[in-house]
Amino acid sequence: MKTEDARRKVALLRRITADSGAAAAEKETAYRLQKKLMERYAIEAEDVPRASRSTVLNLTWTYWQELLDSFGLQLNHFGTRGTSMVGKTKLYIALATNQWSVEEKFPTGWRVTARDKGVESLRKYLYDHAPRNYSFLKR
Repeated sequence: MKTEDARRKVALLRRITADSGAAAAEKETAYRLQKKLMERYAIEAEDVPRASRSTVLNLTWTYWQELLDSFGLQLNHFGTRGTSMVGKTKLYIALATNQWSVEEKFPTGWRVTARDKGVESLRKYLYDHAPRNYSFLKR
């Protein structure tokens, strides 16, 4: 591996954060790998380009799928867009921007009732709004 490759990898590892859906263990592993690469290739922090605010580490569908599975919801996705039904509302996920929104049907049509960014904010929303699936009620 060349020094330039190591710089590029360190820049990518810096993008692994809780906001992008990474778990605490993934963040810690990315941080340690980043430090090791910087030590091995004598890379200074200033030598690594900072990711721009518009650059978002694209999550894989795995993070969103696991979250929705934990609430008993099914994720349908095609390309970078995903949908799910949360009770009588529609959930839309944009993988490229790490954003989600919920639309509710009103007599005048569908309206966005919730919108945010990241897996953790969706987890909080679903905790409050997703239908409860109690296994002891099923036979």
